[in-house]
Amino acid sequence: MSTKTFAEINLNNLVHNINAIKEKVAPSEIIPVVKANAYGHGAVAVTNRLVKEGFTRFAVAQFQEAMELRDSGISHPILIFGRLFPDEISEAIKAGFRISLFGIEDIRWIEKAGQEQPANVHVNVETGMGRIGVLFDREPDFFDVLLASKHCVWEGLYSHFSTSDETDKMYATLQLSRFQDILSRLKEKGKTPAIIHMANSGAVLDLPESTFDAVRPGILLYGHYPSSETSRSIKIRQVMTLKTFVAHIRKIPANFPVSYGRKWTAEKPTTIAVLPIGYADGIQRSLTNIGKVLIKGKRYPLVGRVTMDHIMIDVGDDPINPGDPVVIWGEEPQGVIQALDVAQSIGTIPYELTCGVSSRIKRIYVGKA
Repeated sequence: MSTKTFAEINLNNLVHNINAIKEKVAPSEIIPVVKANAYGHGAVAVTNRLVKEGFTRFAVAQFQEAMELRDSGISHPILIFGRLFPDEISEAIKAGFRISLFGIEDIRWIEKAGQEQPANVHVNVETGMGRIGVLFDREPDFFDVLLASKHCVWEGLYSHFSTSDETDKMYATLQLSRFQDILSRLKEKGKTPAIIHMANSGAVLDLPESTFDAVRPGILLYGHYPSSETSRSIKIRQVMTLKTFVAHIRKIPANFPVSYGRKWTAEKPTTIAVLPIGYADGIQRSLTNIGKVLIKGKRYPLVGRVTMDHIMIDVGDDPINPGDPVVIWGEEPQGVIQALDVAQSIGTIPYELTCGVSSRIKRIYVGKA
């Protein structure tokens, strides 16, 4: 693990972002989403800083992610979005995790676990994501079983948007309407939980009617808009800057190929800077002949195939030297490369880029709690 190739995680930018979200959605509570190692930023460090800032409830996708936070000393409520299986439920209840329910079977598993301590549960309603949850038009029987359970404390109700980051909000509005219909039916029966939440990052930006009691921002926390189609109603700062350095300089003549498969050949004599970072570190192979990096405030093209451990950059005749720092994406005083722009150049999303930064890359924190 090179100390010169690292991801700089600016936790002060994280705080700026969450405070901007807080101002927009007030008085709704914020449940920061720290799944997938806080989208590659480091879940323990991110959560600790947010605890210091007064945030008290968090969300992850998997049981082991919640356990990592508990084992690090974080005692606050943690909602697990993913399904828990019987061998995980007892531990989850003991740890005080908030368990998501997707069907009657989940309630039966909790009852079978038979813990003296009841399980705090959040019901995930499937309103159109097409993934997991209690189907919006089949919920009456489910809620009857839930309310009869002696082992479940019904704390929350939530759903998840499929298209909140798209310009056309018709389908998102349909999902919201389905969710509101369920809420209305439950309220008529006096059966509403303490925390109702639906808004993800896209909805935080563009669907204020979906904020309810709490919102669940993910990618927005880390300084990236969910897509180019959302508004920029919150001004955010990138939290991760992925950095490396020039390891080697090589002058090549015209017609000389670079990297595997000879996918790029120099049209004229030029200089190639070799950077010690590749797809094993999280640089998408699809950035071959597409990507750009920032050196001394100037953008240079990535040429030739991305390899496991290296990428090659055409720096022309510029005075670039071994040891010069390089920004893959992120912010520095001399310039910015937006991860969203990098992602869109290869048909993906910034989530995939930041989550894909591998364990070979050291995280260095600025503003650590």
